[in-house]
Amino acid sequence: MKRYVLSFLGALLAGCPMGGGGDSLPEVHSFTVTPASLPAGGGVVELRWDVSGASTLSVSGGVGSVSPSDRGSKTLSVEGSRTYTLTATNATGSVTADTSVTVAAAPSISISPTSRTFVAGEPGGSFDANAQGSTATVTWALSGPGTLGSDSGPAVIYTPPASVTGPTSATLTASLSGTGLTASATISLFPRVLVGGVLFYESDGSGSLGTLNAQGDFHHVRDFAAGALPPGVTHFGKAYELYELLYNRASGSGALGTFDGQGTFRKVKIYAGAALPEDQIHMVSLNDRLLFGEAGVTHCGSYDAQYNFSNPTTQTGFSPDWDILVRVNAEASGVLFYRKSDGSGAYGTYDANCQWTNLKDYSGFTSNWSHIVSARHGVFFYRQSDGIGASATFAADGTATQAPLASYPVGTLGAGWEQVVSAAGGVLFYSSDGSGELGTFDAAHRYVRVKSFAAGALPEGAAIIAPVGEAGAP
Repeated sequence: MKRYVLSFLGALLAGCPMGGGGDSLPEVHSFTVTPASLPAGGGVVELRWDVSGASTLSVSGGVGSVSPSDRGSKTLSVEGSRTYTLTATNATGSVTADTSVTVAAAPSISISPTSRTFVAGEPGGSFDANAQGSTATVTWALSGPGTLGSDSGPAVIYTPPASVTGPTSATLTASLSGTGLTASATISLFPRVLVGGVLFYESDGSGSLGTLNAQGDFHHVRDFAAGALPPGVTHFGKAYELYELLYNRASGSGALGTFDGQGTFRKVKIYAGAALPEDQIHMVSLNDRLLFGEAGVTHCGSYDAQYNFSNPTTQTGFSPDWDILVRVNAEASGVLFYRKSDGSGAYGTYDANCQWTNLKDYSGFTSNWSHIVSARHGVFFYRQSDGIGASATFAADGTATQAPLASYPVGTLGAGWEQVVSAAGGVLFYSSDGSGELGTFDAAHRYVRVKSFAAGALPEGAAIIAPVGEAGAP
């Protein structure tokens, strides 16, 4: 039995290949590429191999079969970095070996980010240069408004100008010295306060904002989803001739802020419920003061350092049925009170302490004016039912300096306009179907139609349209 096992083991061992016999796999002693690195653009390299026990050799990367199968070399042209794989094969199988050549990247330069938006007068931001394949210095140049923190280096700080008159742009250029290579980034600039803005507001706090110039060109700026603006606003006003005041009469709440050139509403103050007088029918902005009126009672107050409605003065004894209150003389803080039913009116001023002085009463106005608007040319009166209109200017003592009133008969203005406001480009007439008309008044108070807007040309469905931002050039 023992002999059998040994014999069997001997037979088993006799059947196993030993050492480096003919049935062994090939052996790769070396596989190299020279040179192992090349400058940008590539060049010529030499592959060298030292192999034993192989019947065939092949190299990847389009090289294919190579010979001799033991020691040899092959010259190649290389344009980019790559790895070559040598495969040595015989009847038993194959083995592989790798070698690599690195080709330097061609010089290049890029800027990150490639575009960025800034608001004039606010902090700037940085741009980075990404230079490849070169150690040359990066230099910076700016074409357009703004300044750079340096003129060379891997990064630069851009600072917007203090102000711009409208949306504009600048180009930032990075150059790789001595290579002729450049990259650029676009800088978009917007005014800190929108110029010539018109807000088309809906009661759920949604709306659409655009600009309207003196030629009647309407440019959409942005849309607001429901709740993006304070909901339930009933009145718009202006504080310090700069900030927009949005007032909700039902709750006495509101917001104070500005619309920048991108259309963002930048809140300065939020008024919680009852922070402003509640249930007021009228609101008139008097620069640094604010007037509310309802049922024969007025509340006039100023803004404190935190923009709270401060030190309100309540005055009674006014007629309870005035339909329209409008500021008609900015220099004197003159306010016109108007009653639709009989065309009567009154004019007076509020002093720095919010005390009212009645200066003039009127009995000769046309009845049923639906809109009275303080515009660049003076005060504009419009009647929705038939489209007639009139205009006048008021002296500090309430005297109508254009007397009699300049009048616009039926057919001059068009009937049925739902809203009329003084915009940067003139007087804007609007209907909720998105139609409208922009007009101006010459020195003789003649009405000049600038542009008509077909239905849908302006944002539709606005509950209130309000001029916002800076008025801009006339």
